[in-house]
Amino acid sequence: LVYADDVLPIDATVSLRADRITVAAALTDVLLDAGVDIVFTTDGRATLVKRPEGPAVQLGSIAGTVTAAENSQPLARAIVSVAGTRLTTETDSAGHYVIASVPVGTQRLRARMLGYTPADTTVVVAEGQQAIVNLQLKAQAIELEAVVAVGYGEKTRENVTGAVASIGSEALESRPITNTLTAIQGVIPGVVVERSGGQPGVEDFSLNLRGVSSIPKDPQQLYASSGGNSPLVLIDGIPGNLDLLNPADIETISVLKDAAASIYGARAADGVLLVTTKKGARGAPTFTYSTNAAITKLTGMMDTPNNYQMAIMDNEANIHNGAAPLYTPDLLARVKAGDPNPIPHPIYGSSGWMLFFTSTDWRKAVFEDGFEQKHTLTVSGGGQNSSYYVSAGYSDLNGVIRYANDNNRRYNLRLNYDYDFSRRIRLESKLSLDNQDRSDIGGLSHASWCSCPWLVVEAIFGMPNHPIYTRSGQHFFAQGGWGNAVAQAKEAATATFATRGVNTNFKLIVEPLDGLKLNLQSGINYRTEDNTDIGKSSPLYRWDDSSIAYYSIANPDQNWVTRYNGTTLNRNYVGYAEFSRTFGERHAVELMGGVSHEDHDLDWFQAGRSDFTSQDVWGLNLGSTGNMATGGGGEQWAIRSLFSRLSYGFSNKYLLDATLRYDGSSRFSPDKRWGFFPGVSVAWRVSEEPFARRHLALFDNLKLRASYGENGNQEGIGLYDYLQLITIGRQWPYDPYYPFGAGRQDQSAYLSGMVSTNRTWETIATSNVGVDATLLSSKLDFTFDYFIKNNRDMLVPVAYPSILGAVPPYSNAGRVKTWGFETSLGWKGHVRAVQVSARASLSDAKNKVVNYGGQDTYDLGWNYIREGYPVSSYFGYVFDGLIRTQAELDAYKKIPGVPSDIGIGDARYKDVNGDGKISLYGDTPGKDGDVVYLGNTSPRYTYGLNLDAKWRRLDVSIFMQGVGKRTLFRDGEYRMPWSDWWRQPPLFYYNQTWNEDRPNAPYPRLTHGNIRFWNYQPSTLQATNAAYLRLKNLQIGFSLPERLIARARMTRARVYFSGFDLWEKHNVKGGWDPESPALGFNYPFQRLYSFGMDITF
Repeated sequence: LVYADDVLPIDATVSLRADRITVAAALTDVLLDAGVDIVFTTDGRATLVKRPEGPAVQLGSIAGTVTAAENSQPLARAIVSVAGTRLTTETDSAGHYVIASVPVGTQRLRARMLGYTPADTTVVVAEGQQAIVNLQLKAQAIELEAVVAVGYGEKTRENVTGAVASIGSEALESRPITNTLTAIQGVIPGVVVERSGGQPGVEDFSLNLRGVSSIPKDPQQLYASSGGNSPLVLIDGIPGNLDLLNPADIETISVLKDAAASIYGARAADGVLLVTTKKGARGAPTFTYSTNAAITKLTGMMDTPNNYQMAIMDNEANIHNGAAPLYTPDLLARVKAGDPNPIPHPIYGSSGWMLFFTSTDWRKAVFEDGFEQKHTLTVSGGGQNSSYYVSAGYSDLNGVIRYANDNNRRYNLRLNYDYDFSRRIRLESKLSLDNQDRSDIGGLSHASWCSCPWLVVEAIFGMPNHPIYTRSGQHFFAQGGWGNAVAQAKEAATATFATRGVNTNFKLIVEPLDGLKLNLQSGINYRTEDNTDIGKSSPLYRWDDSSIAYYSIANPDQNWVTRYNGTTLNRNYVGYAEFSRTFGERHAVELMGGVSHEDHDLDWFQAGRSDFTSQDVWGLNLGSTGNMATGGGGEQWAIRSLFSRLSYGFSNKYLLDATLRYDGSSRFSPDKRWGFFPGVSVAWRVSEEPFARRHLALFDNLKLRASYGENGNQEGIGLYDYLQLITIGRQWPYDPYYPFGAGRQDQSAYLSGMVSTNRTWETIATSNVGVDATLLSSKLDFTFDYFIKNNRDMLVPVAYPSILGAVPPYSNAGRVKTWGFETSLGWKGHVRAVQVSARASLSDAKNKVVNYGGQDTYDLGWNYIREGYPVSSYFGYVFDGLIRTQAELDAYKKIPGVPSDIGIGDARYKDVNGDGKISLYGDTPGKDGDVVYLGNTSPRYTYGLNLDAKWRRLDVSIFMQGVGKRTLFRDGEYRMPWSDWWRQPPLFYYNQTWNEDRPNAPYPRLTHGNIRFWNYQPSTLQATNAAYLRLKNLQIGFSLPERLIARARMTRARVYFSGFDLWEKHNVKGGWDPESPALGFNYPFQRLYSFGMDITF
């Protein structure tokens, strides 16, 4: 073997292990990657020579625009590729594309996009030159080819057998919102999004899919994220929080509603939302900047009377109560004129009260217009083997409370990076950061029944006959029971709530063989919370400034600070394999199987002190050591699962999906820990049958579906309920007396309650039938589903004899049933030169508590649970009009159960059970009386209507959303005029109650006496159908001409106006927003008027 040193270095070492091959073959193999060739001569010698270098690769580029053939409008996000290579890119918002590093010579260029026929052409690429190729795509109904995310994979829409709905990024981008839940409200059939308030960062959204599946112990958790009735949200395959995701980063949202969700087992009892974030498009980087600024204005607050109107109502109430009117004609005249000179109160003057004649509009004094802004910058691009998507988002939402620091700032950063190591190995990596800094009014925490700071309640119900300031300008104290909301807003300290989140998601995809794919995924979510709340003391003065009446928020020696710090760590690990093979021309088989592990850790600490000598610095160490409090705790849980799916298709007409899930949860005792949850779904593509092509040619696609699946639910059980826990510390309320001699009980150990080791998974079985159809060359599409859900192992309380002496644990003995339907109808096409699309959706879900441990009695008013009725139902009397004549009064007073002090103008109720008396209950305690079912709080017949139109550079989008039925009961302060005598009545009662000059008024007479509780007790009079139709969003946009923006190197610039909650139609009286909770004590919702711009360069 002869070679020179410059051919192969003398110290180079190569090795090869081979068997049964010639020496010549072995040498050829070992030198293959060394850039060396071996030359054999006839005499047996071999010489090594350098392999000659090939000619340099010659490259060029291709650029152009992709437009629609019908109207020459640019098509954004069309895929353009060079056939036979990995060169591919996406068009930008102006339809432009550039493909670099294209080999010279004749190439075939291809463009494709969902909804259009693919187009291709040949192009000659010259070295160092850019070939310009413009392509036009013809609209075609190819929706069936759309890819839909399903459990651990994707399917084309034509092969989906379950109830799966999806929306794309365009449904989110058309709204000026910062929260994804706001954007999907009313868009996806079956998905119900409700909000409890309008405070930035504390909207208290509830997300529900197809109604109630389980009944948690706490009513507040009925639709909360941890309450067992909210769907599982997976962001790129890892559980996440939609509240914290920048809507601009979302590519698609798929909703699995029936057996399709069974593959996710343990946490999918209420369905699954699969969120896919955006990926980068390979090629030159594309930058996009989006911004909008908005003004927010109050809507939907209770209408309140002015001082004169309230004085009129007060006089009527006193007269009906047999007392002299407080306001004489002279005093009424002074009130009407707004006399600024008060007098001592005729009744309570000795207590320092004054009677004021001016009128205060507390809402105007406390609230103002808000301001919001949002900015998002993205860059997308990549090389031949990689792609990246980077986004940075910032939003600043300022609340509507005047004077207060009431806002929410959020920062989002995301990096999605994909890299192909080879044709068979791919890494998908995602990293996101989210920071939120929220400010609130210190010391006025949110009550469990009030989604707002307490001063909002003070502002809504502030008495109009109380001034804000004393005559010298000090804050005036509220006579009778309410505080001074302006003083609270001005003087309160600022509470801060800071959260920091880091989310990682790595997925390795390996294809060792054609048709076989291995997936390994790891996701870690880490979150911290750091909260500070401050209760500051501020004085409120009497009118003459003679003394301090009392202090707002806290007394001087009771001002306080609390600090909370918590960390949450969620880890998810998933591994699964996919195998697909087609046998012959008819049989298509896909197999998938894998394992997953998910665990959760929470650790928190809280400390507080009070009695701060200075209210300028609030360090914990500056408070009194005599009144300190600390607390802390943590929690852990884990779920492990095995899952699999078999998909089979015969002739692309008969489809089958079967799933198996085996889940184990740490919440259950070891022998009850695991649950088995199967699912099966089938579909028949009727339109592929020969007879359908002859007799059902109207249909482009017609598919019938049916499914049955089971899921486990564990959300209603505590983390450690199967263990006998011992609590260390004092029980609340603390007992100051020590039973064993002098002293007090500072520490104790006690059993936390009875336990059960037999409790296990709730099993929720879902049956579904549905139909999908497209017609008229797929311009028209239609979907309908009918479903039934049965929770047959629901955790319920069990009744034991009182001799037990303890509260027994819940048992798997209950049942709740939910049923309903969903449908949607869509159309798209052209009306002359205008591109138009429309979509309408309607869904409904009803439920019934079939078995809840024998709890079949009722209370007057709201009932969380009663067997045989829906969850969260109302029961009340049947209002039978007013007593309007003396004869009616004489006859009605003879009925047992009617108050003796009833009079003309008071309420009359029906004797429903016919026993000759008005009674809450009949002969059986707790039921059978004159009280009937009046409705429940769940929204019914939720619907949405979306209209989009585009003409040249102008685009318009209109979205209407509503609820066809929702039973709302006026409660709390809204329930009656003067629920307490010192509180103002709602304005809608003004001139609407019985009086001698209003004998036909609809509401009972005004009075301060106890008869008002008879008149306004829960009944059909108080029930309102809070159905509504709301203009959720209106957007009008205009794309600037390319010739104007080209100088700034922009490829697209669009400006728009967008409005949110601009208009509504409903029958709720009194100024209520129809989405408000029953008490009406919510932070007010707002209308939003925004202007924005989207720029691509």
